[in-house]
Amino acid sequence: MSYLSLVSEFEQVFTKPEWTKNGIQAYPSNFSPTDERPMEYIVLEVLPNSPLMNQFGGERQVAGLFIAQIYIPAEKGSRRVFEISDFLDDVLHTQMLQYTIQTASSSLAVKGNDSQNPALFRADYSVSFNSY
Repeated sequence: MSYLSLVSEFEQVFTKPEWTKNGIQAYPSNFSPTDERPMEYIVLEVLPNSPLMNQFGGERQVAGLFIAQIYIPAEKGSRRVFEISDFLDDVLHTQMLQYTIQTASSSLAVKGNDSQNPALFRADYSVSFNSY
């Protein structure tokens, strides 16, 4: 599996009806939309933490961490963060994505008000993964 394929599989999750029904925009890391970002959105990051390697002469495999940075208006409080995390669990927690990526259990780290925009509250949802 290439690095590009890895990122593409995670990005595809956020184009499916199971996610889009929630009405929360998902942006790739380091992407600035031409339109103004909504006050509630997530930013996707895929962090491979083991080198791609050929297992038994077959496909290259990689393990890593997927992070969704959750941004909501600061005045909404952490309850909305937990709700969005549940939406993320619905599509990512212990799932097989496109038959090549297996995700594990998730975790949530509440970060507080965003340092770049104090009008936003941030939390990081993360899930580890292995490709096969």
